[in-house]
Parts: sequence; C-alpha cells; structure tokens
Amino acid sequence: MKLDTRSVGPVTSDENTQEDNSEVNERLTESDVQEDLLRQPQLMMKIVEKSLLVAENLRDNYYRNTASFITHLRQTIDQTNRGTRENPILQTFSVKDAIWEEFQNELVSFIDGGIGQSELSQVPILLRVGSYAVRVGEGNLAERENFGYYPVIFGDLEGGSKEREDFTDIVRITAELLGGLSALNRNSDLSVLLFHGPLVYLMDAYAGHTPFTEADIDLFLKHYSGNEEQARQLKENFLEEARLDIYPAMAGGRSDEWADLRLFEPLSWIAFLYRKLISVALNRKPRPIIAGVVERGKSRNFSEKVLLKRVFRSLREKGNQNYFNEVFGLSDLTSPKNLMDRLGYTDNLLLAMLLDTGEYSEHWRVNKSTIGLGSGQIRLPDESESSQADFSCLRDGGQFGFPSIRGTYIRVSENTEPIRIEVFSKLGEDQVKEAVRRVYLYSRLLPNYGFPVGLDIVDKFAHVPNWMTRAYDKMIIHKLGVSLQKGEITDEDMRKVLVQAIYMKRRDWIFRPTARE
Repeated sequence: MKLDTRSVGPVTSDENTQEDNSEVNERLTESDVQEDLLRQPQLMMKIVEKSLLVAENLRDNYYRNTASFITHLRQTIDQTNRGTRENPILQTFSVKDAIWEEFQNELVSFIDGGIGQSELSQVPILLRVGSYAVRVGEGNLAERENFGYYPVIFGDLEGGSKEREDFTDIVRITAELLGGLSALNRNSDLSVLLFHGPLVYLMDAYAGHTPFTEADIDLFLKHYSGNEEQARQLKENFLEEARLDIYPAMAGGRSDEWADLRLFEPLSWIAFLYRKLISVALNRKPRPIIAGVVERGKSRNFSEKVLLKRVFRSLREKGNQNYFNEVFGLSDLTSPKNLMDRLGYTDNLLLAMLLDTGEYSEHWRVNKSTIGLGSGQIRLPDESESSQADFSCLRDGGQFGFPSIRGTYIRVSENTEPIRIEVFSKLGEDQVKEAVRRVYLYSRLLPNYGFPVGLDIVDKFAHVPNWMTRAYDKMIIHKLGVSLQKGEITDEDMRKVLVQAIYMKRRDWIFRPTARE
C-alpha cells in the first residue's frame, strides 16, 4: 500500500533547517531510510527490541513497515521546505548555528540528586543534592567552577509516608527545588539553571503522603540559605498561603487544624517552591533560563497528542483513514493511542528517525498534573487513621497549582537519541529557543552521550557510589560491635557516623580510588 503523502500533510521546518537538495533527497526514498537506520546501530537496536515486544503477526515486517511510514513523513518535510505544502504536521528548527561566543561569561548552574543505600538495609538512608556552577569562557579554574551539595538523612524526617516506595522521590524533588532556588538567590547574575530530569514530574502519583512537620522543613532549609531570615520568610510565606487558601480547599473542615499544627502537605509545599522559583526568575533582568533535561525517556505524549493526532486527522480528511491498517495488516489502528499501544512507538524512537542532527521539534504543552489530582486519603503525623483530602486545587493552571510546562525534543548527534527539554510556560516563549541553543552546545561536548556535560558532572557529584556506602557499612558494623561489647553507642552516635561519612569530601567522586585490573 503506497501512501499519498498529500493525505498525511506536511512536516515543516524553520527556514534555517533547509539543506542542499541533494543532501535532503538522500533521506527521501524507502531504501535510503533503511540505509539511514542501518548506519545508526543504537536506533536499529531499539527497532529490533520493539519488534520482539509487539504481537507475533507484526514482527516479520515491523522494520520495513516502520521505514515506509517514516519515508512518507520525511517526504512531506521536503515538500513543505520547497513550498508545495501547507498545514504542517510537525515543525522543526535548527540550532546548528549556535556558537559559544554568544554565551561567553554566562553563569550556569546544574542541579541533580542522588540516593545512597546501605547493604545493611533495603531502605535508602541518605540523599545528596549536588550543584555544579560554571562560568562559560572563564580561564581561571578557581573562578570558573564551584561545587556544592545538600545532604539529607531520611531517618531525620518525621513526616512523609516512609512505607511508600516513592517517599525518597518526594524528598529528592523538594531538595532539588530548594537547591535550584538557593542557586538563584546566591547568584544575582545566574543566566541558566538546569535540572537533571523532568522540570515537573507527574505529580498526581505522589498525592497522599503524610505532611512534613515544621522540624522537617527546618532540616531542609538548613542548607537552603546562609541567611536564616530568608529561610524563615520562605517557610512563613507558605504557611500563610496554606492557612488562607490552600488548606481550606484541600482539607475542608480540618484546614484550621492543619494550619495550627504548622504542617507542610508535600504536594502543596512543592507547588509553592515551583511558584517561588518562577517568581524570582520573573523579577530578574535579563530573565534566567530554567529548564529540565530528560535522557532516555519512555514518554509518548508528543507523538500521541501532537504528531499522530495531526496525521490521523489528515488521513481522514483525504479519505485514507485505513492507511496504517493496510500497511501493518491489522484492523484496529484507528487512533493514535491504539497505534502507539500496538506498535510500541515512543517519542524518542519516532523523533530519532525524523529529526536530523542539530534539529529540535516545535514545543507543546506537556500535561503534568491535571490528570488524577482529585480526592484522596491522607494521614497526619501521629494519627493512625486517614482522612479525606481534595488535591484538585493543585492542578496546573490554578492560582496555587503546579506550573504549566512546555516541552521540545532535540537531536544532538547521530549516535544518540533525542533528549527532551522542559521549560516553564510562564517565563515566556523565548525560554524554549534559548534553552535549546545552550543545551545543544553543552551536549556537543559529549557527542557519544548527547547530554549536557554539566549535568553529567553534577550527576556524578550527587551520586552516592557503592564504594562509599560500603564504607558506611563497615563503620556501622564496627560501631555496632562496640555497642554489643560495651553498650556505649546511641542513636545520636550512629547518626554522627552517617553525617561524617556524607561530608567525607576526600572520599568523594573526584577523589575515588583508581580501579584495579
């Protein structure tokens, strides 16, 4: 079955992405697409993997049929670039013209969190949020780079539902946001703030955690700022918002009780930190770029909600709605969701076959928190029974909800999959373009990884390696041995062991032992 590319509609690109015709045409026939995919082993492995996971009747021709579909989409790109088509299905733009000279002397801060787990326990024992700040183009090493980290021992926290597997995620997200806010407050000239991972997570999954106590928040804020008054004001601002507006909407008749106990419901606190981050950025001139960068994601949101939605509409408009069924020999490929479910496509897979190196996709609104944030159960500290709570007041778009997010994909090199970049919609349209240009340059320094080098560095810095937790194990075993023999160790002594280990900077990643053969 041949697809009339006019029925799909065009995939268009910015005028900067238009290439020499001979180069473009090399990507337009089905045999050329297959050869193109064969030259990219990491992409071929993904396609082979998907072909083994789909239904048996799809496996034999999965690769060839996928290549046929991609060929038709690429042809519409070429036709649009030549001005022969309208109504684009997908717009792509180039950042190949980005150069380092544009960003000389910019101060950039990278944020990431890492979890440490001892072999003596199945429960993680500590978190470190690392920050790595670098001034672009600075020749003096002492002036160019600065490292910092933010330690949290999970056992010190009174609130949060520690029995839930996502308890560490709630703590990590909170600590990372405070780390980013701290970087903004410490550096009035900060140009770029990049987080490793989504800028905003799918927050409905985290609803219902036991609120943090004021003592918990004091532990978080201990490393947030050297200015105690600034940290105190942040805490009081949240409690005032919660007392007047958030808790009455969330807790109903128990709102005053929550406020009197000075509790920090985790999702409300996290949403407040997001709003604070945006507020600080909006008051800066020039406005800093704040983004999250996601590698090896499994999302299909863009393909299902944007790309394939437009493809199916165009097919129906031209009376060719059975195209996918005829190509793949099925009868139920009648919607974007069914097609993604049956064929196992993801954003990364499809865009790796559509985007050329140095190209990024149009941005789209990423739905992060509206689905699933509704009524649920929550248990307060020191209570045995759960009570009803309504989390719908935190849906994005509301006054106290999570912020709206825009996302885009960029392909850094032929050897890597596209990475997703997320920005706050409220900070303006320029955030996407400016974030992409910088992320592209940062990532080109690791061409075989295709990820910003600063985030790779801070990932290693924040990560608590196994050899370090083994050191904790040895110290704990030794102290326990002393306790058994003399009865001289207390819980506070054990905590001091962990704190000492966390701050053991000369055992940190930059000083890790040389591997032996």
